[in-house]
Amino acid sequence: MSDATERAQVKVERHGAACRITIDRAAAHNTMTDAVMAELTEALRQVEAMEGVRAVVLTGAGDKTFCAGGQLKPTADGSPFALEPGRFDNPVAELFRALDRCNVPIIARVNGGAFGGGLGLVCACDFAVATEGAMFGTTEARVGVFPMMILPLLMRVIPRRRLLEMCFFAHRFTAADAERFDIVNRVVPAGQLDAAVDDMVAKLAANSPVALRIGRRAIGAITDLSFADALNLAQAILPVLSQSEDTREGMKAFAERRMPVWPGR
Repeated sequence: MSDATERAQVKVERHGAACRITIDRAAAHNTMTDAVMAELTEALRQVEAMEGVRAVVLTGAGDKTFCAGGQLKPTADGSPFALEPGRFDNPVAELFRALDRCNVPIIARVNGGAFGGGLGLVCACDFAVATEGAMFGTTEARVGVFPMMILPLLMRVIPRRRLLEMCFFAHRFTAADAERFDIVNRVVPAGQLDAAVDDMVAKLAANSPVALRIGRRAIGAITDLSFADALNLAQAILPVLSQSEDTREGMKAFAERRMPVWPGR
């Protein structure tokens, strides 16, 4: 086994209430191989088992690229996508499902360019903070493909006409445009990126982890439902949430005019 195969390409580090997951391939623009996507998926499982983690921060190594997307290598027939009979789910789908199932909020720390699958990662996160110099794009049509695997994520976040413009024109756009398109929450100078992310983590950590966990799942479930079905699901979830120890502590703290100490149960 080669050194490149043996060396972990994803770092998992605890920073107080947050766990930072870093694609550690700066020299390769933090592109995603099958191995990288498998490591990211496993890292998310690790985070779910950690006590006291209130947020995941997803980022790329270095200061130039968040993630340049998938590392495409043409096969013998000239296609970059191998067909594997008997395997329905590819690593991209498995990674995006893991992001969707994660039981804590996820913040994209966009330290540089986010293209193709990298933009999909940004849209898969709940929040995103980007540096002023970060560039974005879905440029797949320039090489004869289309951003199929990230479309479900882009469609959750980006208005339809902007999405069509991005995918069909295949142009790159700035962090300011990404904020205007609601792809990122904030754009800050590079030197303020970590402070902005830490501020977001602190705001998340101040609230009930149970409420945020159930709320995150509820938003995902309700998004594609009809109005009537969404109301039915919401009224079924609320009584379950209200039985949590967090709810009891929150109500008690409110009555006693103090800050709550969340049990997380």
